[in-house]
Amino acid sequence: MNKLVTRLIAPLFLFACPHVMPAQEAASQELVVIDLRPQEEKDGLGLLPQSGKCNKGVFRIADVATDPVKIEALRASLSNQLGLASDGKTLTVLNWSVYYNTQTGGSGKSMLESVGIQGYNIPTKKKDAKVGSKCSKEESGGGWYERKDVTHGWPPLVSEFVGTYGGKPFNVRVVHSVRREIAGKFEGAADDTEELLETVSETAEALAAAIVQ
Repeated sequence: MNKLVTRLIAPLFLFACPHVMPAQEAASQELVVIDLRPQEEKDGLGLLPQSGKCNKGVFRIADVATDPVKIEALRASLSNQLGLASDGKTLTVLNWSVYYNTQTGGSGKSMLESVGIQGYNIPTKKKDAKVGSKCSKEESGGGWYERKDVTHGWPPLVSEFVGTYGGKPFNVRVVHSVRREIAGKFEGAADDTEELLETVSETAEALAAAIVQ
């Protein structure tokens, strides 16, 4: 009798399994992010000034400046970029900071001005305002950038990421040119939040591009 019951139940179990497996497979497609950054990269509120004479005017932006915090924002953006390619993979974050670098004299205005000569306006070249970090990369800390990295004169956001994906190391650096003057306090103002989330999204795009190469 027991053998007969077993033979009757076995086919039902086989029919039931296909309905269970897709759900399990779908769950495995969630990108897993492990945050192993040192504590000093996680702590703080708003802007945290960087030490050293070459880093005056350079600030690390705290994780809590966005909601969701930047690690979750990165996971969501990268998962969207990679799609099914993220199935079964883990992103490990070893170091990641986003900096606000105010070491710039640019204003985003035209580099031409005119002078009046006998009633006529003659276009002349305006002296180029200093744009970029004031010291060399070797002398500077995090958030360093140079003029060619930006498309506007407003202080940029610089994202520096070090981690692994699927066990493979990746190092990504993104300089985000803000499109307009912002509050620059990163304490919840809408314009600050928007530019910061765009920087995180650009970091995810750069990381995804490196991963699929």
